[in-house]
Amino acid sequence: MKKKKTVYATMVGDLFHRGHLEFIRKAKEQGDYLIIGLHPDDVAKKYKRPPIVSFEDRKTILEAVKEVDMVVEDCMDFRSPAMLENLKKYKVDVAVHGDDWLPPLYKRARDEKICDVVQVPSYPYISTTKLLKEIRKTKNLRSLLQEKKKLVIVSAGDAITAKLIEEAEFDGIWISGFEASARMGMADNGEITMTEMLNAAKTVVDATTLPVIVDADNGYGGIHNFIRTVKEFEKAGVAGLSVEDNIFPKQNSLWGGKVPLLSMEEHGMKIRAGKDAQKTTDFVIIARTEALIRGYGMEEALRRAEHYVQCGADMIMIHSREESGREALDIPKHWKRDIPLVIVPTKFPQITNRQLFDSGFSLVILANQTERLKIKAIRKGLKLIKDNDSVLPIENELSATLDDLRDLTPINEVKEIEKRYKI
Repeated sequence: MKKKKTVYATMVGDLFHRGHLEFIRKAKEQGDYLIIGLHPDDVAKKYKRPPIVSFEDRKTILEAVKEVDMVVEDCMDFRSPAMLENLKKYKVDVAVHGDDWLPPLYKRARDEKICDVVQVPSYPYISTTKLLKEIRKTKNLRSLLQEKKKLVIVSAGDAITAKLIEEAEFDGIWISGFEASARMGMADNGEITMTEMLNAAKTVVDATTLPVIVDADNGYGGIHNFIRTVKEFEKAGVAGLSVEDNIFPKQNSLWGGKVPLLSMEEHGMKIRAGKDAQKTTDFVIIARTEALIRGYGMEEALRRAEHYVQCGADMIMIHSREESGREALDIPKHWKRDIPLVIVPTKFPQITNRQLFDSGFSLVILANQTERLKIKAIRKGLKLIKDNDSVLPIENELSATLDDLRDLTPINEVKEIEKRYKI
């Protein structure tokens, strides 16, 4: 009697779609008995992202596919049951993977002659990544806040940083005017234009499934300027804007003393015009007042914040730089409105996010830490290269691998396009 040819294929199988089904059909064509090695939630999280659908539900879905004969747990090489253990245990003849790339474990299986390895054409028209990008278009900051109640947003000025923030499982992206100005060799004093910030935002929005908030300074001018700003950023897929009651040209509020602020009435009218200009109810405007950080006192900050809510602001940021953090923690005690409070803890890093949430804030923005991390790491790396007359020390100590850098680019999408159009 002829021995059945056993085929093995691994997958996460999240948000099951036609691409998964086409792959399973091609895998079954390689033999008689198909085993799917399904990655559990904790394993998928280590190398990709937390699955949206649980392991048990994904397993049940796959078991219902007629071409699938068995579904087993596959933990790659993170823990048991590992992929290579499964290949030996089930006496697999052929391990199948898509032709977009070949993971190291498949190469090991082939090189160690555990089984044959076959790559089948990937279905180029849909993927879980593409589905998530579509979901992102409808996912917004307001609904996320209603779901989670407490969000931590981290700054990113480029696609790679945005991807790393998503990989680290933070809740959203902040595009900082301070960081953007510094990257362009400018001071944070209103020199940067709306168009320059918009271009920075577009690359980040396209790179991540997280909601993106943009620091729009004082709206790049008067009411007409802010109306255009809202329209352009909403059209680009940004989840919301923060707009502050600084006069033009602005000064970064982390330095300097008391300066004049835009009148409460004029800033409120700007917020009202922005809310009237937006096309969807999802778009969020965070009204930021500089009254407290500029020495006008808590009472004035609260008076302004109350007025901005009346003008339609969705969230309120009362900025503080008092270094003990006591002033910031005191803000929610005075806030009587059921409107989310936002805080930027740059000057009081010793205060934990939990402390801020427990005090009454809903949104914590880490507004410039990623850029500062880069500065220190690059400075250290350049010194090592200079001192050692070689890049070897940074390869051993500081650098990500070339593969890591490449994997943070849309290389697989490029391959899909080339395959689809036979380039």
